[in-house]
Amino acid sequence: MSKSVSLRPLVLALVTGGVLLTATSVMADTITAATVSSQDNEAVNVGEVNAAAASQSFLGSRGVHSLTQKHRFDSGQSIKVLGKQQIAAAGPVGGSAQALAYAPGVNVTGYGNTGSTKTSISVNGISQGWGGFGGSVIDAGNLSVTFDGVPMVNPSTGLWESPQVPQTGILQGIGITYGPGNPVNRWYNNIGGQIAFVPLQPTAQPGASIKMTYGSYNSKNIVFNVRTGSIDGWSTIMAGGAGSSNSYRQSPDGFANPSYNYAWFLKTKKTYTDGNFSLGAYLAKGSGYRPVPVPVNPIAGVTYTGAATGPLYSQKTTGFYSSIPFDIWNKDDSNTTWLIYSKLNQKLDKTFALHNMIWYRYGHRLHQHYNNYGLSNPSNLYEYNNPHDSVYGDKLWISAKLPYNDVSFGGFFLNSQYNTKNAFYNPADGGSLALPNHSYRNDIFSQTDLAAFVQDRISPMHNLHITPGVRFINYQTQYTQGADIPGATGTNQGKLPASNKSFTKVEPSVDFNWKPLQWLAVFASYAQAYKEPQVGGGGGLYQSIRPVYNLEHSADYNAGIKLHFNDADYLHHFFVMFSFYHLHFSNQFVAAYDANGNYLGDADGDSIYQGVNIALEDDPLYNVHVFANLNFEKATFAHYTTGGVSYQGLPVSNVPESTFNIGAKYRYFLDGILISPSIWYTYTGAQNMWNNNTVMPSSQKIPTYDTLNLGLESVIPTHGSLPLLKDVKLNLDMLNVTNNHYNPFEYVTSGGLLGGNSQGQVLALPGAPFTVYGSISADF
Repeated sequence: MSKSVSLRPLVLALVTGGVLLTATSVMADTITAATVSSQDNEAVNVGEVNAAAASQSFLGSRGVHSLTQKHRFDSGQSIKVLGKQQIAAAGPVGGSAQALAYAPGVNVTGYGNTGSTKTSISVNGISQGWGGFGGSVIDAGNLSVTFDGVPMVNPSTGLWESPQVPQTGILQGIGITYGPGNPVNRWYNNIGGQIAFVPLQPTAQPGASIKMTYGSYNSKNIVFNVRTGSIDGWSTIMAGGAGSSNSYRQSPDGFANPSYNYAWFLKTKKTYTDGNFSLGAYLAKGSGYRPVPVPVNPIAGVTYTGAATGPLYSQKTTGFYSSIPFDIWNKDDSNTTWLIYSKLNQKLDKTFALHNMIWYRYGHRLHQHYNNYGLSNPSNLYEYNNPHDSVYGDKLWISAKLPYNDVSFGGFFLNSQYNTKNAFYNPADGGSLALPNHSYRNDIFSQTDLAAFVQDRISPMHNLHITPGVRFINYQTQYTQGADIPGATGTNQGKLPASNKSFTKVEPSVDFNWKPLQWLAVFASYAQAYKEPQVGGGGGLYQSIRPVYNLEHSADYNAGIKLHFNDADYLHHFFVMFSFYHLHFSNQFVAAYDANGNYLGDADGDSIYQGVNIALEDDPLYNVHVFANLNFEKATFAHYTTGGVSYQGLPVSNVPESTFNIGAKYRYFLDGILISPSIWYTYTGAQNMWNNNTVMPSSQKIPTYDTLNLGLESVIPTHGSLPLLKDVKLNLDMLNVTNNHYNPFEYVTSGGLLGGNSQGQVLALPGAPFTVYGSISADF
């Protein structure tokens, strides 16, 4: 439990705005507006943050500055933008998942504090990725994720892992669309929404920057970008970064559970009179050792070393951040992705324009696992999990700009092949990676996804926009059983014969935006979306479970108001969104597994998520930037059955009752040096645990937790003293400065990880303690 007394987020939401405005007004009286360079005002344009920017622009070529506050203000969708300042709140070594935590309704849990290791992310309770132990009734993989508009999610498993975007220093912005979104922007798993990562883009002027960081737990990171500027209409950017760190959890033998990551991005773009063409490439990897969850309380027989005698392993006896020794349990988990793509936006005449994107993506996961905790050379002593998937596809659409209508119509196809490779073995019993003597699989899933769409943004009046749309989908899955391995004595998890399924569905949607006042917009949206259940793990669907299912389905409602002021008193670049949402997630097909990958059973059901999101950002003074995000949510099962038992009305696990964050950054000059202190606070409310022992939600709750964070940046101009060098920045980031001890993830174990005595006990993944990072960067 947190050692601090957490402030209630509702109280903070009501009072903080006034406090910040009052405090910053006093501070600002000491300097003049002319002293702050306009280049430091990052609130004006946070950049293009999702594929919608390309599709809603006539030529799709407005660039990184097209999705401004005005664009969101005019939209009928509920959209949150994370600009550079809010992304920076994750710290200089935090990855994409840590940055996403600063959006309303987003909950992030994992076992590390950098971009190297995996995390589980939920948006309004709908999840993506996997970063913890223990099962959960809600299958992950229900959020679409894109990088520069290219889909990154494995179509078979539905999963995207956060180490695929480990370096936030190469990002211009992140956009979160709540709910399935409009048809032109939707992919194949937008059940709960879309996360769009937008990298830095080619620019008109040349330039470069580099940033180096060092901090707690021997954390090191370097990130850079080089931009050619426009040369005969061509402009290119190369950006990248690499980092490594030890874990804040270390075992008694001194093993530090290290991790590392890298990401490289290259894009070149040709701009001409009637359009533009670009080529892009991206490569990224994150890898790290995963510490074992630690019991919250001591458990008889569960020792630090797995021996019959010794200190009991728990947060209260061996330390809050303790981890069992490397030589009895270790797991190295890595995720790699690379993609290449091209985009074309071509004006055909005064009315029509053509847009096309073609891409290829390869994803690879490798985790190597050794488990001899409290055991004696089990047959599954070693695990070598080596699945991979490759996807190619093309998206083509036409946009038409008419007097009262903006019409888009087109579609996409993709083909995916996923290999489920995995093997458990023990050399002491004659097993090997080539001849596993425990379970193994080597199955193939081939998927073809087809979609055709049409949408029309109708504007009968200048202040009213209605966007009806419809999408037709056909999803096809073909399963091929992997061949038995001659000489292997283990069990092939692919027990069922080859099979295939095909579904065709219709997805209607509509949104509207009405501005009764210049600064006030009322908006609402409704959309339906479908996706295939995830496959590939633990000998589940198609392999050991017959493919008897319907496509999973969501029906989402979003409605609210938006306020936007650009030059009012204390409301410079002000944007706030109040949104109510209701999402019905039905036809869920869920297979549950324990920590060792053993199949526990499957379930079907539906759940309902409803709540409120509030997002605010502003520059109340020319030298002050503030942001705040608040969420309240209730998530329950309308119907859920497993083993013939119904759990109707129970809460969905791992969905916080509320989340809240708020921050402010102040800038002033001191002897010609721009000084920028910042402060930000995060709060996560109580959430129900998942009980792996009963395979159902638990009434036990993960306690609330919060963190207070501080930062300081100084910009030192060089005044031309060094050729090409514009300035040097020094940064100090201090996260969790009160050193709170908190667990962002807890669950009730079935005993499969730490032995039978632990059955029914609570295991936890602790959050990071007080950490400090220092950075130096240079702009050219």
